[in-house]
Amino acid sequence: MMPKVTVVVPVFNVEKYLHQCIESLLNQTYRNLEIILVDDGSTDNSGVICDQYRQKDQRIKVVHKCNQGLGFARNSGMKETTSDYITFMDSDDYADEDMIEELMRPIIDENADTVIGGFKKVNDEKKILFIDSYNKKTYINDAVYNDFFIRILGSSPGNHDFVRMSVWNSIYSMKIIKEHDIVFPSERIMISEDLIFGAVYYKYARVVSVISSSKYNYRYNTTSLSEKYRANKFQLVNDLYLEMKKRITNTFERQEEADNRLKTMYLIQLRNCIGQENISGKNISEKINSVKKMCENDLVKHIIETYPYANLSYKQKVFINLIKKQRCRLLLLLLKVMY
Repeated sequence: MMPKVTVVVPVFNVEKYLHQCIESLLNQTYRNLEIILVDDGSTDNSGVICDQYRQKDQRIKVVHKCNQGLGFARNSGMKETTSDYITFMDSDDYADEDMIEELMRPIIDENADTVIGGFKKVNDEKKILFIDSYNKKTYINDAVYNDFFIRILGSSPGNHDFVRMSVWNSIYSMKIIKEHDIVFPSERIMISEDLIFGAVYYKYARVVSVISSSKYNYRYNTTSLSEKYRANKFQLVNDLYLEMKKRITNTFERQEEADNRLKTMYLIQLRNCIGQENISGKNISEKINSVKKMCENDLVKHIIETYPYANLSYKQKVFINLIKKQRCRLLLLLLKVMY
């Protein structure tokens, strides 16, 4: 029999999209599935919809809990799994019918313990906005951390070799998770709960297969957490960088490269923090003042001063120079197209 796979789906106020999400899992060509829907204190009909599907298909379990956020909802789902392998899906997204089959193939055929796939970014009309895909490659033993996980930290300066750390396009070994008690932190404290999860998990993974298919459909949703203005986002980005810096120090064979990749990620997140000021609802003076505080931040100054940006593109160099010179109004104008 094919190994059993659990799909954990945190659910919070997504009645508009939930049917499509669940149906896409029920229609998977890979049939040995356990689907755990974690109702994270929904106030719309999402919880009712979950219960209705539980009555329709015995592969579905439902967990109802008070609202604690995405990370803790995933942890609740992991506690209920009875499978050898696990993946995750956001409840406003959906999967192509052969997604699980494609992800499981290297586990069945190549004895991989972990598989990473790409994804498609789509809108409500199922129009593909872009496709993120990777070249097929397998990493074994020390190469998992030193050659693969290092790419999750960020791109090397001047390159585009970043692998997105998103647990929803991957299959993970429950044996590894259970043996090392790996859990998600709250995204309300660590803005990238997936990255913290990966920083622990990939220390123990022994055979990681990256596949070229992109069967996960990530919905561009302007009401999602990633698209909303967050007043504390800059502080959360700083906290994440410092936490990851602590976790990776003296752990890589190519430590300087790892440090620079983490700085690349930070600069991208800093760009997003500045860009989101354009949707903050503040007046122009308040926006400029917020950006000025970011540019004057000691961590920002340190990263700008130590980042090797000689090989960056012209646009990237302009962005860094504008921060160094604290040209706040120009930064807001430059990044307005992002929001």
